[in-house]
Amino acid sequence: MKTIRMLFTLLLCWAAAGVAAADAPHGFTSVDAAAARRLVAPAAHRAPTILALWSAECVHCKKNLALFAAMAKAAPGLRLLTLAVEPAGPDLGAILDRFGVPGARFAYGDDAPERLAFAIDPDWRGELPRTLFFDGRGGVKAVSGVVDEARVRELLGRGAR
Repeated sequence: MKTIRMLFTLLLCWAAAGVAAADAPHGFTSVDAAAARRLVAPAAHRAPTILALWSAECVHCKKNLALFAAMAKAAPGLRLLTLAVEPAGPDLGAILDRFGVPGARFAYGDDAPERLAFAIDPDWRGELPRTLFFDGRGGVKAVSGVVDEARVRELLGRGAR
């Protein structure tokens, strides 16, 4: 039953992102504004999920990515998705691989960056790192800046360890 749920969740995530196999350069799925809106819809996340928005040039993003990767490895029920706020390229995959970041990888597609940012979060002004925390029960919280493990647990509704 767990396997079926996991497969269903994976399919839902892929469908939410509007995935097409040819649309995945370097292991990333490019998103347009409609796919971005589906990706951030709380109903698409039935398990605690972190959606990390990041850029190759953002030093603080890498701090969050390292923490999120470690937390995802330690808690199998936690989903980690990444969304590069730039077009996919070979260097992006290498960065995520270096930190051992699991999960689906997304990157900005051909839509204007401002349009994509607005589709992701109308209150977001482009600052990085930006992270969306889905509690798996329909709640979502967006936070800018570096976070620590205790804050992540709080934002996911998981409490202290």
